[in-house]
Amino acid sequence: MLWRLWSFVSGLPLGAFAALATSPDTDAAAARLPWGAAAGGLLLVLATSWLARRRDDESDRGRHLAMAASAGWLALPAGVAWWLGFAPGPVPWLGVCVVVLGIALWRGAHAIGPAGGPLRQALGAVAWIAVGAVAALVVGTAVAGARGARMTPPSPRLTNSVYDLDAAVVTQPLPSCAPVPRAVETLLDTGARPSLSPNGRTVWFDAPVAEEGGRRQIHRLDRETGDVECWTCGEPGNNVRPNAGDSGMALVFESDREANWLSPDDTEIFLLGATRRGPSRRLTFRSGPDEWPRLGPGSRLVVWSRRDGGRYQVVSATLRSGHGGILLGNLGVLATGGAEWIAPLGWAPDARTLVLGRGNPFAPLRGLAVDPATGTVTALGDDLAPSAAFVADGGWLAFPTAQGGHWAGALPRSLGFALAPWARSRSDERPLLHGTGIRSGPTSDPTAARSLTLPAALETWGAPTGLALDPDGRALVLGQRRERSGRIDERLVEITLDCDGTAFARSSDAQR
Repeated sequence: MLWRLWSFVSGLPLGAFAALATSPDTDAAAARLPWGAAAGGLLLVLATSWLARRRDDESDRGRHLAMAASAGWLALPAGVAWWLGFAPGPVPWLGVCVVVLGIALWRGAHAIGPAGGPLRQALGAVAWIAVGAVAALVVGTAVAGARGARMTPPSPRLTNSVYDLDAAVVTQPLPSCAPVPRAVETLLDTGARPSLSPNGRTVWFDAPVAEEGGRRQIHRLDRETGDVECWTCGEPGNNVRPNAGDSGMALVFESDREANWLSPDDTEIFLLGATRRGPSRRLTFRSGPDEWPRLGPGSRLVVWSRRDGGRYQVVSATLRSGHGGILLGNLGVLATGGAEWIAPLGWAPDARTLVLGRGNPFAPLRGLAVDPATGTVTALGDDLAPSAAFVADGGWLAFPTAQGGHWAGALPRSLGFALAPWARSRSDERPLLHGTGIRSGPTSDPTAARSLTLPAALETWGAPTGLALDPDGRALVLGQRRERSGRIDERLVEITLDCDGTAFARSSDAQR
């Protein structure tokens, strides 16, 4: 009878996976889970019992079939792979489990000789789990990276839109600044991921709020008065990564308020007014991560990162009004990360430079400056911290750099798709990088960006969480995070540059 009991236990993971994979929503999954697991166990008991009766020429037939039933534990790593969003999806993963179990039962029904006992059956289950975990990672990587990381060729419609946005931006002379900052001042001893309003007066950032149970919320800081106001307090979830549009009227941010036990990394993009507090409007409506939003040029475009088909993409859509609210228009894929994680870090107000970060999110990223109108790609280096900022006309950019600070950062970039959910959950618990550097330069030649000579106390304080550049390029706001004695510290720092006021023109201005 013990072999029948083991068959029942081995069928539980497969039945549970089938129930979850075929459930339309979280409530249905919770209701089906115990019944699906029990059904899987009973079906496997019936299958092994039927095979034992038909193949009664071997005294250890039951044990052979119980050993074969251990293949049902393959559903455990397959289910986890589906839960983490690995390709190719629930139905293929479930189909592989059923086929492998069927082959194992066929072999068990024809095996001759002595069979192992409960210990060997348990070891067989462990072996199937281990093999399944490796196979899930290999298959997920192969499918995600099958077409590789690539930029989508610009469509005529996108090219025309970019040129129209570029033509509407008034160019301005840019100051010539020394690499040594003139002053460094701590604005706040809390906060991360700063974003500046178009006039540079307001700093948007996210920070934990004790009254909200420690959840992170969007705040605004008036740089002239020092007043701080929580802008999303009272709204559910962790609301992070604010990004102000160049109109000064709205901002976008990311929230995990729709996450649940079945989709723990489900994040959505929301739109919020920047001049008057009010409820935010949800823009994305799909399971899985929609993250790193940027309100693009003209405050009419939204660009963000999402996972689709087991790989991460950078997508964009136009803000439209309809049905009494704000909706997103047709979705366009700008770039695909392949097996690497990819996200937008900044988009210039003139629309001609989109900075992307790609790689392993536990490590510094490979930076790419992309011209959406022509598809031209310029490498920015392999040491980017995930942020980038521009001056008011997009002619100058700045971005932070850092070094690796987590052991998972030593893993290959091609595992970025698998590490991204873990990195996101860990990013607010401890810094993933260490050390702070800043490079800046003209967008017409981003490879000429040079490093600022930062004070040692600033360089070594912690890792950058974000960077915002003043509209005139004369100052910037830097977010930093560090772990000390088991405590996480954050701060926002204002760095004033030493600029002599000498103007120079960009080589691209003559082409406008």
